[in-house]
Amino acid sequence: MSRDARPQGLSRRHRFSTRSAFGPVLRGSRKLRGRLAVLHIVPGQVSTSRLGIALTRRLVPAAHDRNSVKRLARDLFRRHALKRAGLDCVIALRERFDDAQVPALREELAQLFDQAAGNAR
Repeated sequence: MSRDARPQGLSRRHRFSTRSAFGPVLRGSRKLRGRLAVLHIVPGQVSTSRLGIALTRRLVPAAHDRNSVKRLARDLFRRHALKRAGLDCVIALRERFDDAQVPALREELAQLFDQAAGNAR
């Protein structure tokens, strides 16, 4: 399968290689803040964006909840124009996560991605 066969895929070039690799993004000065999450952004080195997700056990205690938040963020990123904006992005939650917040988190992440993609143009 060619590289262009899956336009909604999330290949390795769209991910950070290790957790420590997105430290510089977290220390960067550009942040888009929502009520539930913060999107840290720095210009990337290539034309494709990379996504990192920084979740702590303190804010999301259950492993299945951490996995569902990661899956939600990756799914939104996979289908969004931000994927081709050439930015390094890291998502971090601001408060303790609850299952009832999934729809609100989905909407907020979509808005943060829209803002980031609009600012990148």
